[in-house]
Amino acid sequence: MDKTFMERHGYTFRSCLGEGAFGKVVKAYSITMKKLVAIKVINTKQVSSSCKEKFVSHEKKIIRSLNHPNIIKTHNIFESRLGTVYVVMEFCVKGDLSNYIAVKGALPESSSCRLFKQLCNAFQYLHSMDVAHRDLKCENLLLDMHFNLKVCDFGFSKKLSYVNGQMALSETYCGTPSYAAPEIVKNVPYNPKVSDVWSMGVVLYVMLYGSVPFNTSNITRMVKKQMEHRIDFPRIPPVSAEAKDLIQRILHPVVEQRITIREILKSSWTLQEGKMQDSNEDSTSNAGSRQKVHPKEKTKEDEQPSSSDAEEGPSAVGQR
Repeated sequence: MDKTFMERHGYTFRSCLGEGAFGKVVKAYSITMKKLVAIKVINTKQVSSSCKEKFVSHEKKIIRSLNHPNIIKTHNIFESRLGTVYVVMEFCVKGDLSNYIAVKGALPESSSCRLFKQLCNAFQYLHSMDVAHRDLKCENLLLDMHFNLKVCDFGFSKKLSYVNGQMALSETYCGTPSYAAPEIVKNVPYNPKVSDVWSMGVVLYVMLYGSVPFNTSNITRMVKKQMEHRIDFPRIPPVSAEAKDLIQRILHPVVEQRITIREILKSSWTLQEGKMQDSNEDSTSNAGSRQKVHPKEKTKEDEQPSSSDAEEGPSAVGQR
């Protein structure tokens, strides 16, 4: 990372927010926009030319095309002669959802419903653009100052293609085991839109319970439990029957029976949002007594954009 090069493009370095195998995310001040931004710095020298084309170049094309209030906004992309790529994004002061839950505890249903509907809207938009995320997890969901959700990290995203009107299935293992759909873990061709929906269900479970629904210590045992459609719902914190029913329908192992985003938005639980207590940051401030994030799950410092953003390039999770 060249701070002088950044300044020539109008960005003053402030601090490092996170670092991964292929780069880092830094906080900077934009002289032209007169506000703080997050800049993902990707060192393409550490990446093979084939991976650079598959991940870095591919991601740049996708994020330039996205425009939705619940998807992290990309302000600018520039590259140095040495091949370092700088992706300038909006700065989300409240950090990522994983860390927020680690600090505050599981969220009340009102807050969860509000954020989950924003997540549904974001993914409905992505899928309408024929873009699959393929690495949805709480670490890749940021919160702005108004407690609005923003999807980030499109390093494993894919622009979907069609052959004779039929979607070409993905055959690449992508994502994080605790959020990945069973069809991905089983290494069979999969519809990435439907697999994204499974990951959304895991996110909802984490919001409500503060932990992931499946133990990844034994992948074979985990997939067996998933295929048997067995989901454990702790008694504490208490969660409504409508929310648990929705999770059951999202985390369905048979892809043809998995609920769609449109059906999620019409479910009895999501339609109750207006009847729930207004959801904002204050309503989550008493959530600390609720169950904390599972100790195996990675947490990050509060009030930082997800450090996983620094790994949006060709991370070690999988290859396309």
